[in-house]
Amino acid sequence: MSSISNDFTDYFGTWALIAGASEGLGEAFAREIAKKGINIILVARRKDLLEKLRSEISRDYQVETKAIQLDLASADMLDRIKAETENLEIGLVVYNAASSPIGLFFHFNLEQQFKVIDINVKGPMIFTHHFGKLMKNRGKGGIILLSSLAGLQGDPYHAHYSATRGYTMNLAEALWYELKKYGVHVMTCAAGATKTPNYVSSKPKRSGLINPRPMDPNKVAKGSLKSLRRNKPYHYPGFSNKFNAFILRHLLSRKAAIKFLGNIASKMYGEDKNHVNK
Repeated sequence: MSSISNDFTDYFGTWALIAGASEGLGEAFAREIAKKGINIILVARRKDLLEKLRSEISRDYQVETKAIQLDLASADMLDRIKAETENLEIGLVVYNAASSPIGLFFHFNLEQQFKVIDINVKGPMIFTHHFGKLMKNRGKGGIILLSSLAGLQGDPYHAHYSATRGYTMNLAEALWYELKKYGVHVMTCAAGATKTPNYVSSKPKRSGLINPRPMDPNKVAKGSLKSLRRNKPYHYPGFSNKFNAFILRHLLSRKAAIKFLGNIASKMYGEDKNHVNK
């Protein structure tokens, strides 16, 4: 095991859990963490993808792996997680799962909107409350909550998604302060466009500076873990995302930022778009 791996296990222990781990950014985080010699628990809904990734990580990185097939919107989600992990010391948690409908807010019924809350708000809150308390009592650990540049302000055509991403961003930043004195690192990764299967399936049209080429998920994961180790409260992966965040937060008024993103999203997707990720 390399010195980097030893450094990570010293800080975050020998087991990590990734929620929303079957592909895309979740897969990238799982692989990057496994490279550091940390055992991996994968949590996702799609059994075939989950088992395939579990087998590959076990083979490629010689770490222990465990797969938990679970719908993160289910009412018994916490009970299942507790039962599956009660004998393991989870020192690193990445909550990557998200429901991200694209289109006008009223294109989606209330059942779909409640699912967004269950996965994007209740999920990270429950995972953070459960595992964060255990980490606080042990005096070490790390939590990454995936957010988005869409969470910096209202994002038209991603209205409910951007609202929930604002929640995860604020939750992580506040807990960064509350838990740092207990040796627990908490961080939000505010990713922009990332080349995941869900992003590709939404078929966006390119639309100028704020819509750069999507990032490689592996680079997002690698940079996020480096920032977590340094105990930063947030991470904007890549130069374009840092630049866009600076524009949205510092150069434009809030009203101008909303209008700017609305114009971009309209060109990327159009008002008739009605897309929900798998």
